[in-house]
Amino acid sequence: MQNREQFVADIIAAAPEQKLVSRVRLQKIAYLLEQMGCDLGFEYSYHHYGPFSHDLDRAILDAKAFGLVKEVVANRKSDGASYSIFELTNGNGASENSTIRSFKKQIQRFAKSNITVLELAATANWLAEYEKIGDWKNEIVKRKGVKTKNNRLANALDLLRELHLPPAVNTQ
Repeated sequence: MQNREQFVADIIAAAPEQKLVSRVRLQKIAYLLEQMGCDLGFEYSYHHYGPFSHDLDRAILDAKAFGLVKEVVANRKSDGASYSIFELTNGNGASENSTIRSFKKQIQRFAKSNITVLELAATANWLAEYEKIGDWKNEIVKRKGVKTKNNRLANALDLLRELHLPPAVNTQ
């Protein structure tokens, strides 16, 4: 099995322009990849933005320490909130034996997807699969509130359907 810090670099390498915006996005991409059968070996628990891996968070720090990736912190113009931009460092790219290579198309899609839709997709999957909540739909509305509005929850469920991930529900 590859080093976890290399998985971080490989995910970033698969993203458009070898750049990935947001720690939350990186967490949700890794989580969804794991659900799709990509064995990265990260363990998850529920956190503010849905499934979260402390293992992945440490792997990000290691990837930076080993010079595989760099993280630039920027601020949104609208409200000044900070966010991370991850890029490969010069001379580093995807590993030759990457487990992630076969998921490049999905990573590129996730990198361009609305971050709230990714968060909702990961959370819906988590609630149904790991917390085994039968009425996960009401639970996600309770936990995520306004984030579920404006078709974002429907878009998240469409994404899960396309990925063949639970919960497989009819949103009509």
